[in-house]
Parts: sequence; structure tokens; C-alpha cells
Amino acid sequence: TQNLRTIKTIPLSLLQGAPDRLEVRGEVYLPIPEFRRMNEELAAKGEQLYMNPRNTGAGSVRNLNPKVTASRNMEIWVYSLTGSVAALPVEGHWEALEWLKSLGFRVNPHNRLCGTIEEVIDFYDHWVEARHDLPYEADGVVVKVSSLALQDVLGVVGREPRWAIAYKFPAEQAVTRLLEIGINVGRTGSLNPYAVLEPVVVSGVTVRNASLHNEEDIHRKDIRVGDLVTIERAGEVIPHVLGPVLIERPKNSKGFVMPVNCPVCGTAVVKPEDEAMHRCPNTSCPAQFFELLKHFVSKGATDIDGLGERWCQKLIDQEMVTDLADLYTLTMDQLLQLDRMGDKLAT
Repeated sequence: TQNLRTIKTIPLSLLQGAPDRLEVRGEVYLPIPEFRRMNEELAAKGEQLYMNPRNTGAGSVRNLNPKVTASRNMEIWVYSLTGSVAALPVEGHWEALEWLKSLGFRVNPHNRLCGTIEEVIDFYDHWVEARHDLPYEADGVVVKVSSLALQDVLGVVGREPRWAIAYKFPAEQAVTRLLEIGINVGRTGSLNPYAVLEPVVVSGVTVRNASLHNEEDIHRKDIRVGDLVTIERAGEVIPHVLGPVLIERPKNSKGFVMPVNCPVCGTAVVKPEDEAMHRCPNTSCPAQFFELLKHFVSKGATDIDGLGERWCQKLIDQEMVTDLADLYTLTMDQLLQLDRMGDKLAT
């Protein structure tokens, strides 16, 4: 709440005519110009850049310091009236948005009331192209039945309303040079190839690395180092390589061969017959332990607050944690010896 109070487009009080109790739903976002400004400042300091506006915006809202959120000039679109609406002066979703606007909420000016499915399709087709002119990222349009009475009749299945559907935009593609194929070692020992690319902008985000799945997929698509390749951001988030532009293939392009030894610990790689993945069988492999530790402390597992990727690596580098049990014997005095570790984080 303290973070959201710093966002200037969220009204702290409503205009006259508001009921005693009101619940609205909306989405806070980081505008693209603001995202670029933040990255320009980081680049000037030689620091690592943020990946995309969506993740950066989410992190800005979760930040423990409201001053950080306030410095990032985030904004909001309010997109629905929720809860009990029986006593409110609205009969449909469209009227609800107009009413919320009159109370001082920020409602998207591009919303449109359509009378036919053909109008909906025309609206979608327009925004497939025009989305690039928006000062924020969008991955589709949401089509809703306006009548609140019909919404009640149609109902909700689990979390999915039958009266609304997301009409996604096609994934955006780009062509760039494949410079190298790198290998990540996962927490189960799997060797995961990834593409190192000439930086290219896809959907407003600079992409330098992309997923290549596994060796079989690379050979099936005939992807070679040196190729021009087509990449796509699936779901507007994760980039992956679709395949090479064969007509542009250079004569010196090189086929990919999975390493016979783990690139981190040097152990001979194995490939089970019933699996697509190659694996490092060494359970003491530093790369496997790093991924295991990251997973173990993550929100979906033990949820150890404050122990993120950077601190996991530092604890391993300092040999303070060599197996998971070592986490439970760490002392305050040990942690406070680490650079940039303060009392609050150590506690």
C-alpha cells in the first residue's frame, strides 16, 4: 500500500458522488520511456541493465522502500469495477468505466464499445500494428460482455470468467546473428544450450540470449553458429530461436556438438537413452549446487527472505555454504563479514 500511494495516477481521494465502499481493479505498469530512462542511467554507471518493463515494474511494486517506487514514475490503468455493484449507478461494464472516470480514476482512452464481433476483429487488427505506438507494452486486447446481468448469467469457472477473453497479439519476431551456443548446467545436472546473439530489439526489449531447448532440437532445425536466425518472444517474455535463415547462411557456419565434459566441473557427460537432455552426473558440480541452492531458498520452496541469486553465489564463493545444511549453521557474525551485508539483511 505504501508503494502504491506514491504512484501519482492512483487518486488518494475520489471526487464527489463516490459511495462509502468501492472496489476497483487495475494494473500498475512501467511506461516504456521511463524504462529506457532507468536503463540509460544504469548504462552510464556501467551497471547491469533491466531486462524488460514488465519484470522491472513488478519489482518496483514489491520493493521494500517506497522511495524507490516513487522514483520510477509508474502509472495505472483501472479496468473494472468489482464486488457488489447492485446499489451503484451502472448497468454494464462500459457504463462502469465511464462512471469510474468521473470519480477520478485513470481509465484507458482506447477502450471501445463494439456492437458486433466484426467490430471487435477490426479493433484487434488495428492494435496489432498500432501497439508499437503505445508508451507501454501490450500483448493483446481483452474482449468483455458489457451487460452486468449477462455477466452473472454466464458466470465464472474457477478463476476464468466466461464473459471475458484475452485476444492475444501474434508473437513478434526478429532476425539477428547467432554468435555462439553456450551451455547452462541446471540443478538436476541437465546441460541446457542457449543462443548468444547480436543484440536485437524485439517487442521493445533488447535480446542478447535465447533458448535453444536441447541438442536434438538444434539439429532438427539445423541451427549453426554464424547463422542469421529468427527469434521470437513467446508470450512477450521468453525469447527462443525459431530457426536459421538458410538463404543467408555463411560458408564458415559451424554445426553444434554437445560437449563431452561438463563445462563447469569437467565430469564426463552422460545421455540417458530415454531422455532428450545430456546430464552432468557429478552431484558435487558447483553449477548444479548453485541452481539447487537458488531453488531451495526461492519463494516456491523454503522462501528464505532476502536470500536471492547474488547472495547464493556469494555464500558459495566464500565457501560458507557447501551443502544445503550449511544454511542452518550460519551465524550473524559470519554474515556480517560479507561486503554490503547489513544487520537487517543478516537478521
